[in-house]
Amino acid sequence: MSSTYTRRDFLKTTSFSAILAGTSCMAGKLGSIDTPIFDDINKTVNTYCEMCSSRCQIEAKVEKGKVTFIQGNAHSKGMNTSICARGASGHSQLYDEQRLVKPLIRVGKRGEDKWMAVSYDEAFNFISEKLTKIKKEYGAKSVLFSGKTGEHFNHLTTFTSLFGSPNLFSHVSTCPISYKVAFHHTYGAGLKRDFPNSKYILNFGHNLFEGIAVSKTKKFAKAVNKDSCKLVVLEPRFSVVAAKADEWYSVKPGTDLAFVLSLIHVWLRDGKYDKEFVENYTVGIEKLKESTKTTTPKWQEKITGIKAEVAEKVANELYAAAPSCIIDWGHKTTTGQSEFQRTRAILVANALMGNLEKEGGLFFGKKAKTVNKVANINIAPEISNPDKHIKMVKDLRVDKASQEGENIFVSRKYGVLMDIPDAILSKKPYEVKAWVMTRTNPLVTVANPQKMKEAMNKLDLIVVNDVYMSETAQMADVVLPEATYLERDEGIHDVSSKAPAYMMRNKVVEPINKTLTSYEIFRALAKKMNIDSEYKWNNINSYRAHQSKGDIKLLEKLAKDGYASFDIPALLYREKSYVDKFVEKYPTASSNLDENGLLTKMMKFKTPSGKIEIFSQTIEDAFAGYGVPANHDMDVQKGYPYIITSGKTAIHTNGHTQNIPYLNMLMSDNPVWINPLTAKKENLKNGDKIFLENDVGKEKATVFITEGIRPDTLFVYMGFGRDSKELKRADGKGTCQSKLLSLDKGPVCSTMITNTGVKITRA
Repeated sequence: MSSTYTRRDFLKTTSFSAILAGTSCMAGKLGSIDTPIFDDINKTVNTYCEMCSSRCQIEAKVEKGKVTFIQGNAHSKGMNTSICARGASGHSQLYDEQRLVKPLIRVGKRGEDKWMAVSYDEAFNFISEKLTKIKKEYGAKSVLFSGKTGEHFNHLTTFTSLFGSPNLFSHVSTCPISYKVAFHHTYGAGLKRDFPNSKYILNFGHNLFEGIAVSKTKKFAKAVNKDSCKLVVLEPRFSVVAAKADEWYSVKPGTDLAFVLSLIHVWLRDGKYDKEFVENYTVGIEKLKESTKTTTPKWQEKITGIKAEVAEKVANELYAAAPSCIIDWGHKTTTGQSEFQRTRAILVANALMGNLEKEGGLFFGKKAKTVNKVANINIAPEISNPDKHIKMVKDLRVDKASQEGENIFVSRKYGVLMDIPDAILSKKPYEVKAWVMTRTNPLVTVANPQKMKEAMNKLDLIVVNDVYMSETAQMADVVLPEATYLERDEGIHDVSSKAPAYMMRNKVVEPINKTLTSYEIFRALAKKMNIDSEYKWNNINSYRAHQSKGDIKLLEKLAKDGYASFDIPALLYREKSYVDKFVEKYPTASSNLDENGLLTKMMKFKTPSGKIEIFSQTIEDAFAGYGVPANHDMDVQKGYPYIITSGKTAIHTNGHTQNIPYLNMLMSDNPVWINPLTAKKENLKNGDKIFLENDVGKEKATVFITEGIRPDTLFVYMGFGRDSKELKRADGKGTCQSKLLSLDKGPVCSTMITNTGVKITRA
């Protein structure tokens, strides 16, 4: 049960620093302290961004001690000096008077916005005392740990393991879980896309023009701008990527699976697939033929709304372009309960086109370890994980991820965030008493935040590490401010593509008010709790040294340029010209050539069969009927007149950036897209205030009428509708679609379902 803390409670263990409740500039914010003093240093620093999870390489300019300009890092060929709006606004976050720069401890009721500003040491003492007490009384597993993926998540993972809890969660179940699980059970590993050389791209709403990863976006843009490449987009709304397409088809949300199954039907019916590739590298084609016998183009037309002749045409065009073609599985706006089968079907469709390790198709990332093995000599430096020896705890998890039941295929490193509320409220399989979070905001990014908030109120301790006073931070007992990415050094990050490459985060300026990085926070907490004996490093320099295995030249290169590649030829195992160039430079690789002078023997599929699994017995044993791509329930409307969808904008990152000054000025609201026919039916005009309602929630919205959306579909950009009065620019503006989403999950991969049925009522 949540405790109500008083000033007296904290004075027992801390020295009083400052206490302030809900004033114009609360204690702990940058605006509450004296103006920082900057030095006279002028410099440029090469590092990488953290304004979104793309983490693009950047160069930051410092004048008189302050960051004044950010652009792309020209040492990274894919970036050059390009940058997106989010990346260019990093210093707007850095110097925002509303960012947090002092630790805070709650005084009063949870969510009441009453805080005491303390030192980090005082906060660590309090957290250590509470966690130790909870661990002693309820066991380590009664504490949850969660964070967004990245290096800070790696440090959280290590701390979680040292503490002894099995309950670690990342954001993956709310975002990329479907293709991570599908890849694992189909190819045995993830794949990359060769956009620049592709002749045909079929896109299901993977919007690289709004969910920007600068290097990928530039490659994609150049590809689709060429006459030699055709882009076909299936998406319910006329998005930016749809606007760049040669053809756009407004598919009904949640029904992508039907269209892909119809393509497969056509290829198998007509024998238009790479039979040699399928014979040599796959298992399960006969099962696929059986499961798609009736998934004709005419059948899909009744489900998707796309004419049968379109499916026939796209199938034939893809085959004609193969193997230089891509059927893209990436992030999109239509996530329903058929998500796993949809993604698996796309991966299988690519296999039928025989595009693996072919120019313009798909390929395995060529990390240093891989190319060293191919060359039979060390041609690129390898890196390691300094905390690899610290193993995750395998005790029973609250969501049973990777252990049993419906989450059996979800890694215990990912977990299923949607299962947390019920676990806390039901006290099953055991009581949960505390939750430690870093850079995550489940009260905005996870379905049904109403129920999540109810569950959080039952906890004895909530600790949040963040840059801003988010909705989740408002519920915390302790808030630990984190140094922004421009204020911290971090380790080496692998960004290999067709050849090995690394990047490294380099501190641009000293942290304002000496805010700490996530690794400093968890390292200090581990020491305070006397659970730090297994660490092999003490600071970021020793961490990097362990990562690089003492390679000083690599570290010097990364410290100077922020990015390192090694003049190794790009490699595709099944392309003769690529293989020839590689072997010419590294003759020792010739022993790995096959009879055709290719490197096909280097293609390793980490699946039970050792091949691409069109049919997976492992999946079938756990989820009967799901072993092969097949027709499954695609209805996300659930009897309501409309379907609400959501997606990324190029201005903001999920629930992170809406309060940042520059970005808030560019976009402060997210009106709901409504088709003119729907507006006429509902008697609506632009700017009208409405409610979107279903059995989960009721959320306000502002009408934006556009022909760029299906009549049965609505759309909002995600991350708005904020409910934290300390986010003074963003609070109360826009629509939070999460409040309309249920905690139901897609089968097999346990993905969050982001499309749901709603009705419209007048406000």
